[in-house]
Amino acid sequence: MKLLAGVLLAFVLIGAGAALVMGTGLYNVAASVPPDLMDKVAPAAKVRSIRRHAAPLPAPLPQDAAALARGLSHYRKNCLPCHGAPGVPPAEFHEGMNPEPPEIESPTVQEYSDAELFWVIKHGIRMTGMPGFGVNHKDDELRDITAFVRHAPKISAEEKQALQSASHEEHHHEGEPAEGHHEEAEGGGATGGPRRPVR
Repeated sequence: MKLLAGVLLAFVLIGAGAALVMGTGLYNVAASVPPDLMDKVAPAAKVRSIRRHAAPLPAPLPQDAAALARGLSHYRKNCLPCHGAPGVPPAEFHEGMNPEPPEIESPTVQEYSDAELFWVIKHGIRMTGMPGFGVNHKDDELRDITAFVRHAPKISAEEKQALQSASHEEHHHEGEPAEGHHEEAEGGGATGGPRRPVR
């Protein structure tokens, strides 16, 4: 009985402490802060949540070239700026995101099942910047995108070229100092650079 009371008291104290931190604004929500306990706990919770909620696919992922081309087109417009692609860097702003979007060819992404990938693309992941594309894409379109993401590690030279052209358009302003930032540009601040490793 004393053990149960002690456990309950511990939960009450932990809950009160969390409420104090959150309620008073002590928890820093800035994307620029170094990783903390939340950054270590959240990924495991995310994976378990996705596995629990991902429903079976409405149909197997398409494998034909036409579906992959459609998936590439949707990916190029909606996903490339954050995630990049093999040999194609993401947009500059992704470096300021926390957590940083994973590379689609990485184990972080490819270890998900087809159903889990589809679920993530359709519903998104809150507090990560990953939107849910189910609000403006049909399931068939989402399956095409999922098929392309699954295909990413085997991307062809032609597909890479198509993505690189889109990435070039996204980065067309780089090298041109923005208004009000001439001193920073003259100081040699980098605007691009290699992709950082996936967390």
